[in-house]
Amino acid sequence: MEKLNKIYEKIHASYFAFIGLIIFLIGLIPAILVEEDFDFFVTHASYLGTPSNDLNILFNVCWFITGVFMIFFLLGFTLYLQEKGLDTKQTWIAFIFSVLSAIGILGMAIFDTDTAHAPHYIFELVFFFAGIIYLFSYAYIEWKSSDFPKFQAILNLIVAFFFILYLVLLIVNRVADDILPEAQSFTEWLFLFANLFWFLENGIYILKK
Repeated sequence: MEKLNKIYEKIHASYFAFIGLIIFLIGLIPAILVEEDFDFFVTHASYLGTPSNDLNILFNVCWFITGVFMIFFLLGFTLYLQEKGLDTKQTWIAFIFSVLSAIGILGMAIFDTDTAHAPHYIFELVFFFAGIIYLFSYAYIEWKSSDFPKFQAILNLIVAFFFILYLVLLIVNRVADDILPEAQSFTEWLFLFANLFWFLENGIYILKK
């Protein structure tokens, strides 16, 4: 543990979140620009990582690297929570599920939805279910602590809501033969940007503290 603390003394945990987000945007923006007839209501984020997109390799590599950086941030975030006196067991449980969610990102980056649909879908479910659990876990931990403003806890619930909404639409469209495809696509982008904002906001918060 002391060795980990020394690492984060030299490199603040927030920087991992900031760099990860920048790397993701480096892959996302060009992939959007070259995607034919891109539309937030039609084009799923996962489509950008398929061979039909000319920059799919760049997108997937950046997405993978982002997942790695998020794991480093989440570890530093967990140590920060423990320094604030929050329950060690609860923070490690939240960390485990957050890392599982990040592993889901790594898997989705490796297996695109066109050429490896089954593993991509499995990692997608890991990402969502683990994400919902860790967001509720952090919300519970922070709500109980007097060191955190209630907004920090509520932010977790807001992001979790977008996760759940997309997951519901994903299941509905699979069961009912795509009755709400536009809503599912748009909600995917909403939860994606909400999740990225979670890392950005928490990174800024602990950096200021």
